[in-house]
Amino acid sequence: MMRLWVSFGLLAGLAVCAALIANLPGQVHFSVSGYLVETRTSVLAGAGFALLLACLALIGLAQFLWRLPARLKAERRETQRRDGEAALAKALMALARGDTQAAKSATQAARQKLPHQALPRLMAAQAALLDGRPADAEADYRAMLKPNTTLNQKVLGLEGLYYMARGARVSDMETAGTYALQVLQLAPKTLWALDGLMAMAVQIGDWPAAQDWLRQWSKALKGKAKRAEVRRRRAVLSMAEAQSLLATDDPADQLAAQKKAEQAVKQEPAFIAASALAARLQARGGNLKKARGTLRQAWTRAPHPEIAEAWLDCYADQPLATRQRAATSFIGKHKAHEEAHILRARIALEGERWLLAKTLLAPHANLKEDNLAENNLAKNKATRRLCLLMAQAEEGLGELQNAQHWRERARRAPAEAGWMSAGLRLDSWQALCPVTGKLDGVSWQSPLEASISQANLAAPKGSAPLALS
Repeated sequence: MMRLWVSFGLLAGLAVCAALIANLPGQVHFSVSGYLVETRTSVLAGAGFALLLACLALIGLAQFLWRLPARLKAERRETQRRDGEAALAKALMALARGDTQAAKSATQAARQKLPHQALPRLMAAQAALLDGRPADAEADYRAMLKPNTTLNQKVLGLEGLYYMARGARVSDMETAGTYALQVLQLAPKTLWALDGLMAMAVQIGDWPAAQDWLRQWSKALKGKAKRAEVRRRRAVLSMAEAQSLLATDDPADQLAAQKKAEQAVKQEPAFIAASALAARLQARGGNLKKARGTLRQAWTRAPHPEIAEAWLDCYADQPLATRQRAATSFIGKHKAHEEAHILRARIALEGERWLLAKTLLAPHANLKEDNLAENNLAKNKATRRLCLLMAQAEEGLGELQNAQHWRERARRAPAEAGWMSAGLRLDSWQALCPVTGKLDGVSWQSPLEASISQANLAAPKGSAPLALS
């Protein structure tokens, strides 16, 4: 519509100019090479105006012809880009469904259409890894390191080689570290390289180097949550050092481990594993009051099975009546929480107070059983731990049939939450994921949650993330 109005305005302007030129009065006389030329002013003005329009038309035509090759070239590039992106989309879908042959052919087409971009190379490497051809994948990554490639492509190629070295059957830490250092020479604030070098320092127990990489990592980190992430990472390093010190029987190392665990709690108060370890070490060192205070602070913040387990360890040598009174005081405002009831029930079971234990556990077990009967998938059914505790209480009451029922349910019930990493259940928290080597890669999850997360993040072993930055 706008073009129509602009065209109408131009035509109206030309019409007005023509009318004005036609009504110009007077005569014009001039001599050219001895010839006397006489004409009307309006005719001469009209001829000049027409000549101006012709010159403008010729200039426009010349510009069009001059720019035509560039426009045709740009259109060809755009067509190649669209075709290349379509081929990349096909390759990505083929990788998702595990069709290595389709992924290989699609990535070859994408590389032909987009020869100077990194993503087709990355897709080709992913397809090769999925097809069990690590040598081809390594060749694709190394092709991104050629002198004529961009800085971004070099970084991505080194990242792919790094993850291949880390994900190999026999992890080559030295080679992976070399790739990470090469990346930092090109881009000093590359987070994955700094994070990887920090994890390697933790793995070999080089704590000064780990702290140095942490300082560089914190400088490169951006975002609103930067302070919280740095605080968490400092706590993880302190906790990792504490665990390494516990590997020796030296009393000085044991005391140093306690101080490191306390430092981790101070740096990250919500760090459950650090609170539990600090309390256990404080209790082992004879400072029971401090240990109980550490656990109380963690429990007040959020009740957790790991904190309850540490509390039971700290009170293991206390009489039953003392533990019952201390538990009532310990749970505080969280007395209606499921973990509070389980803690009290476990103490009751140790004291053979079967009815009290059943009374404490039954609301949670029956509630979850009702949700299961009503097909309420928003809540999980009773966990294996809860079913086994109910079976123990029923057996103590002499209700052997009910006890058998709960044992049968325990066989089918989902396992309770625990320390999970890459689908693997661990006995305790660890600083490094034993599968991927990721720092702070262990979290408290149920096996179902962990399997869902693992499925969402699944990738061929040794693969690098498909990213452009």
